Amino acid sequence: MKSNPSTVVAVCWALGAALIFTLVFASGKFVSAQANPMQVVFMRYAGAAVVISLVVLMFHGGFSKVRSTMPVLHVARAVSGVTGELCIIAAPLFIDYEDATAITLTNGVIAMILAVFLLKERAGPKHWCAAMICLAGAMLIARSEAGSAGDGSATLGVGIALFGAMLSGAELFFIKLLTDRERPIVIMLHVNIIAVFMLAAPTIWLWQPLGGASLLWLICIGPLALLGQLCWIRAFQNADAVVVVPVGYASVPIAAVLGFLAFGQSLGPVQALGGLLVVAGGVLLSRLPASQPARPQEAQ
Repeated sequence: MKSNPSTVVAVCWALGAALIFTLVFASGKFVSAQANPMQVVFMRYAGAAVVISLVVLMFHGGFSKVRSTMPVLHVARAVSGVTGELCIIAAPLFIDYEDATAITLTNGVIAMILAVFLLKERAGPKHWCAAMICLAGAMLIARSEAGSAGDGSATLGVGIALFGAMLSGAELFFIKLLTDRERPIVIMLHVNIIAVFMLAAPTIWLWQPLGGASLLWLICIGPLALLGQLCWIRAFQNADAVVVVPVGYASVPIAAVLGFLAFGQSLGPVQALGGLLVVAGGVLLSRLPASQPARPQEAQ
């Protein structure tokens, strides 16, 4: 079974996105107690909105040249993405971090199911097998993490984590839907502008003073997240969601390594085994077709 060039390119872009968003989602850890989750998410989208707006003005002839033909899809993507991200950050306040992480990892499976049933993508047994290998490895790492991120109502925490997983899975689905219909510059501009308008009022209300390294980091995550968005778009342009989405689980072993190097967290044999499973699933996906061929009766 030879590697498919288009699929390999898609996997590489998806790995880049996983690496970048691991750093972005670690922002709360980097800034510690100096910023609340709302500030972190707002700064991410605001910084990206400024950069992408400058790109549009300087290289694309102004905003009139990047109008969308389907604004409703962009709104749906922004609402699901922003709300899902807030839920994923908030869930560990009520339940153990490893439990919240394990629940939110189902977002990839949710995105695959949506792609199969709504976009009619063909996911064969090998696609599902590779996806389950990635998911198993990611959950193995998540479940091996020790400690608790907070206390409170377990039922509420589980509900928030599940809701966040469903929303972030829906966002991946909307990204795939948009990549088939809009230019990357249009996709990136709209999501960031819409997110800024969504978050501006509550962020101002909850704003905490920032300074020093924390402020510098929050300024940098906007352009960094913008690059991550481009990586996801390029990945979906080169392969179906059934190939791209499971590769996102690589963020879990990347996060484990980041925790070991930057925060002094333990990295034991269980995490190593989970990382190997994620890599194995990703390698298998890279050797599958970028899209499944239509069935004979549908191709006629």
